[in-house]
Amino acid sequence: MATVKMTQAIVDKIAKMEVDALLDGLSDPELSRNPAFLAKVRQFLKDNDIVTTTETEGVERLIRDINNIPDLVGDETIQ
Repeated sequence: MATVKMTQAIVDKIAKMEVDALLDGLSDPELSRNPAFLAKVRQFLKDNDIVTTTETEGVERLIRDINNIPDLVGDETIQ
């Protein structure tokens, strides 16, 4: 297999295009709920050692919302 030499500028441009594509997908209402797409986003974050914490903007709200999930098992309106 032939070795292809790329300049850092080309590598940076490819990386930016990848990030832009992921951000576009996360902005799309359907794609942002697609488990296969979200798996690719998680893999990208993992591959690039990007870690989210409760200090990350928006994560605290997500944690709070998850803690407020209603108890549907005890709900008498469910048949």
